[in-house]
Formats: sequence, C-alpha cells, structure tokens
Amino acid sequence: MVNRCIGIDIGRSCVTAVQVARTGEQFHIEKAFSTQARRSTDSLPDILRSLLSKYGFDRHAEIAISMPYDAVFFRHLETDFAGLEQIRRSGFSPLEHDFPIQANEIVAQVYSHRQLPGEKYSVLMAAAKRPTLNKRLSILSAAKIRATLVDAPISAIHAAAMVNHPEIMTGTAIIAYVDENRINLAVTENNDIIMVRNTPTTAHSGSNVDAIQEKLVEVLSYEAGITWQKLFGTAIKQDTKIFLLAGGNVPKGIEAIVEETLCCQVTVLDPYAKVRCSSTSNSNAAIFIAEGLALRVLAPERTTGINFLEADGADIKPKLNLKKELTKCAILVGAIAVVSLVGLFTKLSRLERQYAHIKNEIREIFQRTLPEETNIVSPLVQLEQRLQALHNSHTLSGYVCKPAVEPLEVLREIATSIPLEGSIRINDMLLTDNSVRLKGTSQSFDTVYDWQRRLQQASQFSIADVKDISRESKNQLVHFTILLSLATWE
Repeated sequence: MVNRCIGIDIGRSCVTAVQVARTGEQFHIEKAFSTQARRSTDSLPDILRSLLSKYGFDRHAEIAISMPYDAVFFRHLETDFAGLEQIRRSGFSPLEHDFPIQANEIVAQVYSHRQLPGEKYSVLMAAAKRPTLNKRLSILSAAKIRATLVDAPISAIHAAAMVNHPEIMTGTAIIAYVDENRINLAVTENNDIIMVRNTPTTAHSGSNVDAIQEKLVEVLSYEAGITWQKLFGTAIKQDTKIFLLAGGNVPKGIEAIVEETLCCQVTVLDPYAKVRCSSTSNSNAAIFIAEGLALRVLAPERTTGINFLEADGADIKPKLNLKKELTKCAILVGAIAVVSLVGLFTKLSRLERQYAHIKNEIREIFQRTLPEETNIVSPLVQLEQRLQALHNSHTLSGYVCKPAVEPLEVLREIATSIPLEGSIRINDMLLTDNSVRLKGTSQSFDTVYDWQRRLQQASQFSIADVKDISRESKNQLVHFTILLSLATWE
C-alpha cells in the first residue's frame, strides 16, 4: 500500500512543495516544485492550485504546510510535576505572559519535556499566532486544499533529519538552520527537541563572501554556546554532533568553518540520504523543509513535532452560501419527488400487467370448461349462470352432502388467492360437487406452497393438498397439482 503526502513550505519569497510516497519503510520523492512568489501580483492560492491542475500532484494526498518563522515562538522552562500537569491541563494559560503574543491569539502546546534531577522537569512550549495560522489556512481554503498538519519549520527540519540521518536520534546534537536573515538553532536529545532559539542576523547579500561567513559563524558559535550552557551548564563538547542546513544565499563551505571554530562534528543535512528521488539536482533548504513536513504525516512513529491544527482545533471552513444551499435542497427535493413518481408508476404498471394476466387466465379456463360457449361477455357471470342451471337440473335423492359454497364463489376464491409473484398459470381445472383439481405451472416451489396456505385459510375449502409437484429441467418451470375439498353441509 502506498501513502502520499504533499509538504508545502511557503517562505518569504518562494513556495516549495514535494510529494513524498511511502511504501513500507521506504520513502520516495515523486515530485518537487519550487517557484518565486515575491511580487505583489503573485497569488499563493493560484500557485497552490497549479500543483494539482498543472504539475500533476496527487489530489488525494494529505497536505502538510509550514508556519512562518516569525510567527512561531518557543519557551523553555523548568518546573515540578505539579507544574507540568497544570501546563498540560491548562495549555498556555500559565504562560500567556511569556510569549510576545496577545493572550487571545495564542495557539500553544507542550512540544517536549524531560525529567531533571531533583524531581524537576524541563519543558519546551511552542506557540503560534492564531491570526497567522488562520491566514495560512485561508490561503489553502482559497486554493480548495485542506491541510492535515501545520508545523514549525524547525520541526520539519528535525523530522527530515531523523529519517535521512538516523544517528541524530541517539544522544545530544544541535540542528542549525542558517540563512542570510536568521539562524534557527535546536538542541536535540534522543528523539526530541529540548530547546529552540531563533536569532536574526545582520549578514546580507551585499557583503562579500568572507564577511557573510564570518558574521554567520560568529552568531552561530555564540548562540550555540549560550544555549548549550543554559541547558547543560557546560561548554559544548568537542565531539558534539552539529547538523547544518544552509539556505538562501549562504556561501558554500560554511560547514568547514563551523567545524573548525566549534571543534565539533558537522554534518550537512541531505534530503536524499535515505529518501529516494528521481533527480537530486535540487537539494536546497526549502526542499528539505517541505520533505520534513511530508514525513511528519507519513512517518509519525519516526518523527516528532507539533500540529498547530490540533493545538487550536482551528480549521477555516467556507462561509455558508444560503442561496447555494437552498438550491441544493430544492434539487434534492425534486429528485426525491421524481424518484417517488417513477416508483408509483412502475408499481401501477406492474399491477395492471398482473390484472390483465389474471383476466386472461379466467378467460382461458372458461373456454376450456365451456368450449361450446362462443359469445364470451363476462366469464365469471356466464359460468355462474351455467353452474346454476346445472344445479337446478340436478335431482338429489337420499342422504346427500351438499356443497356449502356456490361454484362461482369457488372460482372467485381460487382467482383472488393466486399470489401476484411467481407467475402461476392454471392449465387445467376440474370442478365437482365436493372437490376441485387444479393443474398448472409456476416459477418456484415457494409460490405454489404460498398459494396452498392461502387456499387452506379460505373458508370455502376444508382441505388443500399439493400433489405431483416437480421442476421441469428444460425451462425450470414447476408443475403441480392441487386437490381442494369443498366445505360441505348435510
């Protein structure tokens, strides 16, 4: 079974998307897309729609999208077990003054926690601005796309690193995302991020390469040092693992300078280290972030992070279009009425066919019973008249058992008791003073026995017995004989 997810990273001036497929434990980047979106005329909804309509991304794949860097904040604190439970129950309430966000606009959740000596806990909280989250979801809604996950970029980087560089999941390490505008640092311990720092930089593309590298390495070294000191109370060890991701216009070769300055093991993050891709020509930082977003959905057992959708319960739903909804209701009511009328006419047509079939059966029986009668107007009335004439001419003598019912009543009861289903056809009828023999065919045994039960319940007959019932192999018709004993009086 193949599962797919589309990770979308919307940066300041670029939109990047990758479609990742998972088959078992294997991951494959099937499609990658990146375009500039810095002009005022660039429409993000149009760009996102083109992923599905123009570039062939899977319409049924789940969607994961990143929050802007400047809209996500992290807060590290130490507390006891009671404080941890309070934060879990109350969410951001105990920390609403610790984030640079208005209290009614905070979307927050515990990112990770770890136990410290002395029954203390180290807790990392993540918070986002609700208006920014709603704006992200509005962009997706305008593109008619529904997100499954909204996460921070550093969390997506960590997820992609866990899959492509599994050595990061043991011990402590530093993830450093560096571009000309910011340095995003995350300290990891085993599977979790335990601290995050986001630091703006003053390096810019107008400076020469050496100046940019020098400034970025200086800020990175300083921030990494104070972060490590705050967490562990010591300087960074020389064998500490640093996983570096360079974006924007950061000059190549910065990893060597970082490794030399901090005396640490620096690994450049590679989006294709463990994830197969048909082309590895494009391996920028945005691809790595988009890949991490998709992996957050496809491999929840191997990655960690936060979903601001779940934290806020937020989802931008389309506004109710009353006119459109009323039109839908009217169409639905009309469809129900049409189906009902069609059903009624179909039932009426079926009953008319059955009625015509019974009339033909009565006419055929009349012709076989009275072949000398050529003027047929009303078979039942004429048959009743003939039976009455025979009855009047018949002389009874001695001890006589006289039928308790008239022959016409017998024929009427036989005709009206025939089941509508099963297509019973009477081929031969013999009517005597105290019995009736019926021979015919049917489509099934059940119909014959159903007719037998109806005849047994009729007051005109004392016995209704089925004889010689069998199915013909050629046309599957069931042949039967029913013997009826009339109710009599002495």
